[in-house]
Amino acid sequence: MLVNLIFILLIFAMLLGVYLFVQRISYNNSIRERVLYAMKIDVPEDEVDLSARDYGLRGGARFFYNLREFLSTPKGKWVTFLIGAAFGGITVLITGKSITSFITYTIVAGGLLLLAITALLYGHRKEHMFKVKMELPTALETLAAVMEGGSAFESALSNLLKESDLKHPLYLDLSIVNEAMQRGRRRGEALKLWAKRSDLVEIADLVSGMIQADQTGGSLGGVMKHHAQALLKENEAEIQRRAERLPVKMLFPMFTMILPAVMAIAAGPSFIRIFQIIEDITSK
Repeated sequence: MLVNLIFILLIFAMLLGVYLFVQRISYNNSIRERVLYAMKIDVPEDEVDLSARDYGLRGGARFFYNLREFLSTPKGKWVTFLIGAAFGGITVLITGKSITSFITYTIVAGGLLLLAITALLYGHRKEHMFKVKMELPTALETLAAVMEGGSAFESALSNLLKESDLKHPLYLDLSIVNEAMQRGRRRGEALKLWAKRSDLVEIADLVSGMIQADQTGGSLGGVMKHHAQALLKENEAEIQRRAERLPVKMLFPMFTMILPAVMAIAAGPSFIRIFQIIEDITSK
């Protein structure tokens, strides 16, 4: 009875976690859609859609993208749940448990697999966005410095990409922006393409400011410098928050790995002596 109650509470906690996760993703997407309002890109039928998020992806990045797209559909969620439920059901049949345990284990196994893959994709996406946010101020300041030397934005971007690692997600997107301009797209359309490919509100805000400066004759370098300084402050605050959370994250490895070893060394001889005394007393 207690085991079934624990399983029910676990299922409820998983469903609540998935619901809160979906609500957070929907909220972030709604903010991004408001920022990207009116940034629509018309793609001719005979031209490559550079705004497609899987364009240019290779290896693990393409695998995670396809897995994310598959899991974002109801069919993908049900297939993942059923795979986990099948493994759980096979395990119960091998161990020979009751029909009640069979139903409970299949539901829990399916939910655990769905939650584990969702958490994996969320962690991968979060790390991807963190890499872009950390590198974006450096790229913007470099572009602004090159443009201050008299180069146009297109030339500065080409020079930046020559010295960059195109496997990095930020420089991969910038290389696609450069490719779009080389294919004949106007600068504003190429920047909109960058905003559409990226999931970061910061990039969408940056692109909006750059397009406005381009249309009004303002300085693109000044806009990029302003956003770079603001992003540097945000990144510094994010690093400080991560550093503040480190002591809490260290508690689990300390309790599971360090503390048992310390207790074994410090109290081990005393426990051995106590057991010897108890054995001597009971043997008399």
